[in-house]
Amino acid sequence: MYARTPIELGALIRERRRALGRTQQAVADEVGVSRQWIVRLEAGRNTLELGLVMRTLGVLGLTMEINDRAVSRRAMPPGHPIDLDEVIAAVRRDS
Repeated sequence: MYARTPIELGALIRERRRALGRTQQAVADEVGVSRQWIVRLEAGRNTLELGLVMRTLGVLGLTMEINDRAVSRRAMPPGHPIDLDEVIAAVRRDS
């Protein structure tokens, strides 16, 4: 799962919550926020407190991974062939 915007993150959180069969109110109670806060998070509001967003991810069993864009641009999606010459050249440039 990838989220590059607050809207994408909200959609992933909503999808996970629904997959777990949890209501917005149940998640809100466990996180310690209002149901409306969960509604705003799932809608992709970009003014929510990061600590509470992280706590919500934890309640839903999700983690966040931060990737370097420069490295990500060079990486190929799973299942695509890898150009080893390009990988070696990139490593040499970064060294």
